[in-house]
Amino acid sequence: MKIKLTVLVVIVALLLSSCFAFPEKIPISQNAIEQSENTAQFHFIDVGQGDCTLIQSGDTNILIDSGTGESGGVICEYLENSGIKYLDCFIITHPHEDHAGGGGAVLSSVEVKKVYMNGETSNSYFFEKLVDCMIEMNITPQIPEVGTIYEIGPFKLEFLSPSRDYGNTNDNSLVVTVAYKDIKALFMGDAERVVEADLVKNGADIRSDIIKVGHHGSRYASSAEFLNVVYPSLAIIQCGKNNSYGHPHKEALERIGECGAEILRNDDVGSIVIRTDGQNLYDASGEVYEKTESVGIEQIYIGNRKSKVFHCEECKNLPGENNRLQFKTREDALNAGYSACGNCNP
Repeated sequence: MKIKLTVLVVIVALLLSSCFAFPEKIPISQNAIEQSENTAQFHFIDVGQGDCTLIQSGDTNILIDSGTGESGGVICEYLENSGIKYLDCFIITHPHEDHAGGGGAVLSSVEVKKVYMNGETSNSYFFEKLVDCMIEMNITPQIPEVGTIYEIGPFKLEFLSPSRDYGNTNDNSLVVTVAYKDIKALFMGDAERVVEADLVKNGADIRSDIIKVGHHGSRYASSAEFLNVVYPSLAIIQCGKNNSYGHPHKEALERIGECGAEILRNDDVGSIVIRTDGQNLYDASGEVYEKTESVGIEQIYIGNRKSKVFHCEECKNLPGENNRLQFKTREDALNAGYSACGNCNP
């Protein structure tokens, strides 16, 4: 699935190129806040059912994902209103349209110094437009090295995943932490439980003050074991109002709430701006976000005695009561010879 960047450029150079037309703009839910050399801002832009985060400090600008094709105009207007004419770094976690769809519009709107991608491609219209723009602007995307620290202005970025091919585009999302002084934010893309379990098992440094929740708040992400390690103060869910997937799911919301994090959602409040001085987190009005105490979340995995398959509690394929065996951790289930359910990916 992973391909060399040179091969990627050769392949996409063969695609038919055409001029990018900006989609119709829709109103911005929240204005950007004033920049400062001594603060950083995380703008979780409301792009409907998709992800897009602008991170700023002084004259350093980072963009993670670019929403859908329809939201390209929204992002460009947001950048323009924020006075941004260039991006130091543009991270596209994976090529699905709800994360990469507005990328062509972004590249056509502002100067971009560096693009990071996970190496996967898509034959979607908007991904082809993104690639056409990179070719036209002589941008070669880079596949970041897992575990390497990248310093961009005052920010330190560490890519934590994918450390292996998960055979699934969502789980192959680039997972990255962005640190500003003592504050750190974790961006999960659309990665779910199997990636979360690997991050915990491998001892990745995932403790973070902010988490951009994986897969728009899907029930199959944000596991208890994972949240207990991350222990965030703020959990941001980027999803569209009345979306057809039902995101965020009740089960994920309950687990996130139990870990003590305050949940902020684009579908509830529009674009979300978090400011930090490197020690505390503030909302756009200057109020401090206070960390609530976690009661600790207990995760239970349910095994099928007959099939030797284990599931998460929310799985639709749970065995009958008489055929169940409970495990406290994923490792316990694996060590007992059980394999993970292919449906819920516990």
